[in-house]
Amino acid sequence: MKTILSVDGGGIRGIIPLACLVELEKKEGQPASALFDMVAGTSTGSIIAGGIALDLSARGLLALYRDLARKAFKKLPWWQVLFNLGNHRYSNAFIAQLLQEIGADRQINELTKDIMITAKNIESSRTDFFVRDGPGNASSWGTISLKDAILASIAAPTYFPAHQAEVRGVNHTWVDGGVGVAGNPSYHAAVEALHYSAGRYKPGDTRLLSFGTGSRPHRINAAKANILQWGLWSLSESLEDANEWQTFVTRQEYDLSGRIDFRRYQIDLAEDVIIDLGLSVPSGRALDDLNMDAVWAVEFLEAIGRAFADRIDFDQPGGFVLESNLDRVS
Repeated sequence: MKTILSVDGGGIRGIIPLACLVELEKKEGQPASALFDMVAGTSTGSIIAGGIALDLSARGLLALYRDLARKAFKKLPWWQVLFNLGNHRYSNAFIAQLLQEIGADRQINELTKDIMITAKNIESSRTDFFVRDGPGNASSWGTISLKDAILASIAAPTYFPAHQAEVRGVNHTWVDGGVGVAGNPSYHAAVEALHYSAGRYKPGDTRLLSFGTGSRPHRINAAKANILQWGLWSLSESLEDANEWQTFVTRQEYDLSGRIDFRRYQIDLAEDVIIDLGLSVPSGRALDDLNMDAVWAVEFLEAIGRAFADRIDFDQPGGFVLESNLDRVS
């Protein structure tokens, strides 16, 4: 059976799926690179997918992430943010250097593992899917370097600068693949595998493990919210709903039909869930502070990921979603 890994976007919260993958490696006695035939990722998920495609273990990636989180999310001086008119708050230089060091300067066509990375093309307003050229696809993006693909996928507006690269003589500019509906790339990974791989992934003989980076409630005071607060709330809700919809569609179209054994792993980052895991929010902090650049939460997120992973039975069909009961009506 062929096995696909899909990892959502979510910034620093990528530590949660990484902690789960570490436990999966322990269970199987093999590194993640040996467990998956194809890896797919958006934004932080693209870093994880790219690392695994370069034969890094989840354990090694988790160690790398601890350092990456602190250095990648080191804010630019206020005058630089002012000078770029708030275009971005962080530099991608450290991430680019790290990608170079781990060998991500290779073309996607040169990788031995199937990979799919998403990014939003600002010229075409379309989501581009960076995959190896093959007889089953349009052969559009295989010559892009893995480094450029990842830098494009992580370029979240206002966080990191948009990324530019030339592919087959044409200049392109991209932002984060999560802008749109590909923050959770599981459905796109399923489509790529079954419909564009020239038969390498067969219906009924393919498994897809999809990892979220934690779902957060987005509260707002409807009576007193201003235009900025409404805008941020609407954006957060749109992205969260898109992720959930991708899960729903993948399950409906591929899992229930028996074409793909789809397993989704996600956790609600809510107070009752954290208590149930035997954890507590660090003093002076709140779960609402778990943004994609929450550097303070590196150890906390790892603890969440490990406690969540302890609840997962990776042999159980369907996956495992740890949901909050706070907003449920009995």
